[in-house]
Amino acid sequence: MKKAPFYYFFCNHWTQGGIGFAFPTGWYNGKKYNRTFSTVYTIHKMLDAADKYPGLKVSMELDAYAYEEVEKEDPGCIKRLKKYIKEEKAAVDGGTYGQPFGQDYGWEPNIRQLTYGRKTVKEVLDYDVRAFLVEEQWFHPQMPQILKKSGFEYASLQNQNSGQVKPLNKSMILWKGIDGIKIPSIPANDLMVSCVRQYTGYDGYKERLQDYERPLLFQWVEIWPPGMDWGASVEPFEKAINQVEEWGGKPVTLQEYFDLEIEGRNLEEIYIPLDQSNYTNNWYQGGGWGYDGDQVIMWDQKAEQALLAYESFSAVQHIDTQVDNSAEIERLWKHLLILQNHDFSVARSYRAITEEGLTTEAGSYGIAKYKELTSTCLYGIDKFFPEKIGNHLVVSNYNGVMKQKAVPFEIESAESNISLEQDGEDIPFYITDNNGGKISGIMVPKMPALGYSTVTIKNGKGENFSSVQTGEDWIEDENFMIKWRKGSWNIEIYNKNNDQRVDFTGFTGPIGKQNEHGGPFPALSPAHEVFTFAFDGTTHCPDQLSLSRIQAEIESSNSLESTLKLHCDLLTLHTTETPVAFAESRVTINHITNEVKCQSYLYTGVYLSVQAHAVFNHSLNEAEYYRDFPFGEERTEKNEGYANSYVRVQNEQKGFTLVHPGVQRIELQRDHDKGAVKHLLARDKIFGEYEWTFSLHFGKHEPHESARLSKADRALVVVKQTEKPKTNEFLAIEDDRLIMSSFSKQSECYFLRIVNYSNETLQRKTISLPNHFTKFQEVDFEGNLLADVNFTVKDSCTQLVLDFSPWEIVTLKCMV
Repeated sequence: MKKAPFYYFFCNHWTQGGIGFAFPTGWYNGKKYNRTFSTVYTIHKMLDAADKYPGLKVSMELDAYAYEEVEKEDPGCIKRLKKYIKEEKAAVDGGTYGQPFGQDYGWEPNIRQLTYGRKTVKEVLDYDVRAFLVEEQWFHPQMPQILKKSGFEYASLQNQNSGQVKPLNKSMILWKGIDGIKIPSIPANDLMVSCVRQYTGYDGYKERLQDYERPLLFQWVEIWPPGMDWGASVEPFEKAINQVEEWGGKPVTLQEYFDLEIEGRNLEEIYIPLDQSNYTNNWYQGGGWGYDGDQVIMWDQKAEQALLAYESFSAVQHIDTQVDNSAEIERLWKHLLILQNHDFSVARSYRAITEEGLTTEAGSYGIAKYKELTSTCLYGIDKFFPEKIGNHLVVSNYNGVMKQKAVPFEIESAESNISLEQDGEDIPFYITDNNGGKISGIMVPKMPALGYSTVTIKNGKGENFSSVQTGEDWIEDENFMIKWRKGSWNIEIYNKNNDQRVDFTGFTGPIGKQNEHGGPFPALSPAHEVFTFAFDGTTHCPDQLSLSRIQAEIESSNSLESTLKLHCDLLTLHTTETPVAFAESRVTINHITNEVKCQSYLYTGVYLSVQAHAVFNHSLNEAEYYRDFPFGEERTEKNEGYANSYVRVQNEQKGFTLVHPGVQRIELQRDHDKGAVKHLLARDKIFGEYEWTFSLHFGKHEPHESARLSKADRALVVVKQTEKPKTNEFLAIEDDRLIMSSFSKQSECYFLRIVNYSNETLQRKTISLPNHFTKFQEVDFEGNLLADVNFTVKDSCTQLVLDFSPWEIVTLKCMV
């Protein structure tokens, strides 16, 4: 049979979990909808098009969450969609649960978005999504491996918004990941047609189509509710649809195109580095990087860590107690994945209408939901510990990384003088508050990679573990000297061990006043005593800058840690001593762990407009810069970009890793003998309280060392006062290049996921677990068998010996 000269993919992009919250209520076909109006409307209008234009196949690129919600409010809509799918008039492509910009999020969400998405579509629509579509953009070099192991056979890198991934004028390629896995893919070629190109044909594409081998012409469609700008039906594309038929084009679904064309093609293998993603989300409509201080991304990270902790502890606890929380944890994962929708993470000023009918911004709605999710997880973890309190502090770690870390603790009914002991030795601690017998403090305990350790509370005075000296604006211990550079936001951080200095500038950039209702404020008020036009710079008069008013003080200093603080009032009034807005920056040195925390803090009681950055200057000559993405990292040659969680800077002798709190947008400055990492903190309109805390780790690190530092910094370590000690080291991994991603219970089995965070092949590496399990299998991310895994029992533990390819993600199914 003669093949068509080209194929036609007519795909509607919509989402219930993001923009759908802006249009929850409406009337369609005589029925009122309370939560899913826009989604029901867009589905029906696409199916209407399949009826109106015989032969046209309509594809739905919706979040899988949408189908769950529509089934609750309008089962008839889902029934109609299933009928059209069975008749091959409609299809579902894409396959994610929440339509994220996946490169912005953590390791496990990158997997769960895909596995939960495919699973949900199967359950609701009885349809197997095999072709991945990047939606508004989801790209990084681990995607081929993640897609293949999540059940996808094909991928398309075409998208309408947020930058085209390495434009390639090819109809199909073999996209190769950083680990070597390959997946047949459509690259970002010039045959995608924007949804704003309406009421016209494809005359401009006719000659272009002839340059390809049986290509796919991709029409991106967005059917908005009536009254919105993209049009409320398929009618604006009628001329184009008819022209495809005239030219002999064949309408197909995305996976149908691959099924028809993959055989016999000699596809070129192409690796696409992160530098060629061309992704930027700070142009977006009232959102993107820096909007509202990136609080959405920062709260996502906190919620993700709380959920990973709850999931891991639940799995460990289930082995002993048989209390099964897996159904609740799956529900919480779905909540997190919905909040990662691109219209929360990027279009944060979009309207969102809550379940209670409150109209707010998508970003504000998302933050409230992240906080709610975090609280739910912490409450769930609390239930693992008995209510009786005693002379023990149980320290719980879930993230698979052992690292000495300062953690907070609270003790009820304590003596005024205490010491803390672990394994027969005193451990460092410091009391921050003693109020009526309730003690709060910070300690540095030893922790297992996964499990529990116990600290014993004893009477007596704890040992002094370090010595520190301070001056008016400097702090010095055995390893560090930190000092304020007067008249600036600059704090010099000098590592005496390797003769290396990094300068932290807590704030730089302009400041303006913002009208409460948007737009610039036309004039200053005569009530203003001080109005700061910029943190620094040369544009404004010196007294309109913050530099001359910065004050330094030693905020705290003890044997455990010390903090140097800078403070400046940005906006004050003649009529009150209370500042309207102020900024602070801090550098805290932990004298035991050598952790360096750099914090920028900003409060404003009125709307301000800022372009605020934090800058880390260094003097490394010929420095190289590396940035991470989910499950990997790469060296970057670009000066503007984004980092998922850390940036590493190094030359042949020295270096450092900088872990950020969720402010991913970076500018890199490169000179022969120096450079800088500049993080965007906030831009445009801000109001309220903002806190950004970076972790600075000196040393020339390998990729896995930077990743472990990042994981440890973000980890939620839970400390509970209990009557009985609890010690259980649940996991030991022989090689530090192997890092645990998650440990969970699903159905009647347990799943342990480990990544080889290196470009090296690792052979015969031992993983040790307790003697609870009787069988092990290597499985894909959906739990399908790849291979049986042999094991041995030795010294009351079970040992597995495995090989790992570079950057390989391995999932182990553990059965009791």
